[in-house]
Amino acid sequence: MKIFNLPDLGEGLPNAIIREWHVNVGDAVKRDETIASLETAKALVEVPAPFDGIVEKLFGDVDDTIETGQPLIGFKAERPTTAAHDTGTVVGTLEQSDALLDESPEGIAPSSLAQSPALRTTPAVRALAKRLGVDLAQLTPKGHRITADEVRQAATAVTTAAAKSPVKAGMEKLSLVRQAMSMNMTKSHQQIVPVTLSDEVDISSWHGKENITLRIIRALQAACKAEPILNATFDSNNQSFCYNKVTHLGLAIDTPHGLYSPVLKDIAAMSDSTLRETINRLKQQALDKTIAQEDLHGATIMLSNFGTIAGRFANPIIIPPMTAIVGIGKLHDAVIPIDGKVVIRPVLPISITADHRIVTGGEIARFLREMMKALS
Repeated sequence: MKIFNLPDLGEGLPNAIIREWHVNVGDAVKRDETIASLETAKALVEVPAPFDGIVEKLFGDVDDTIETGQPLIGFKAERPTTAAHDTGTVVGTLEQSDALLDESPEGIAPSSLAQSPALRTTPAVRALAKRLGVDLAQLTPKGHRITADEVRQAATAVTTAAAKSPVKAGMEKLSLVRQAMSMNMTKSHQQIVPVTLSDEVDISSWHGKENITLRIIRALQAACKAEPILNATFDSNNQSFCYNKVTHLGLAIDTPHGLYSPVLKDIAAMSDSTLRETINRLKQQALDKTIAQEDLHGATIMLSNFGTIAGRFANPIIIPPMTAIVGIGKLHDAVIPIDGKVVIRPVLPISITADHRIVTGGEIARFLREMMKALS
């Protein structure tokens, strides 16, 4: 039997849930034909066949959880394949095994593990491993030496291993959405040096019933133009960065089943009406857990409008390789001195968190000033 293992569907999570099979045992399928729909942390992903073949076995029923890297579907071995890899699907490169595997009542026998090469790395990486609690002796480098990125991945794997472990009595397993949040927060804690700057802006000059969300997005757009380093991508491994020519805004959306962060692509190119329609669509899809995979990736900066619920100031969490996130607090009336008199005005709190490894305090302050200028 030729086995196709479940690939990483783009979330970095240890598993996915089968929601629908599009094929049955005995069916002949063509390469790129959809074989199954699986639910990942934040999206329903259609998995394509990696090659032509005849289905011999489905390794799971609807609503079963399949671990990443474990068998998903088996094809008859005598069926020739037309390609070794799929390189043009929504999930990226899909890996499959060319080995013929024998099954037993206990399942597929695992292959023997290759021995790790001699341990080699730099003092800085050894120090990082010690700080993150990673045993370098357990790592197998992809190149000649263990890199800092491999150490961080190993540290993140602790969270992944916990996600795969049996749930103790009285404990509830995290949903896939919350597992993704847990892993992203761990990654942020390991890599980011955050600093937060906050202020309030008087918005009493607004006329009529203006759309607050759109005003905030346009203000953020103007601030990115003035201080593009907060809309940059930072590669900490190579100590390099690039300015992003467009602003892809990640929008934090709270739902009963967890946090979603869909992306508004190139906000400068979108009209206000298109922005509003897109935001409404993404919010509904987040509630329905039907957001397309391509709508969850590519953010260059994040926006968290937590003030729609409660709270004035915060230190929002940055997800690398982004360098900044903007938090908007609860709109409220405040006592403000104007021309020597005390007046009550509506004010909007803003919190800017940036990665201080690359962004300076002055750049954060100027970014905040531009947002306040655009909103006042």
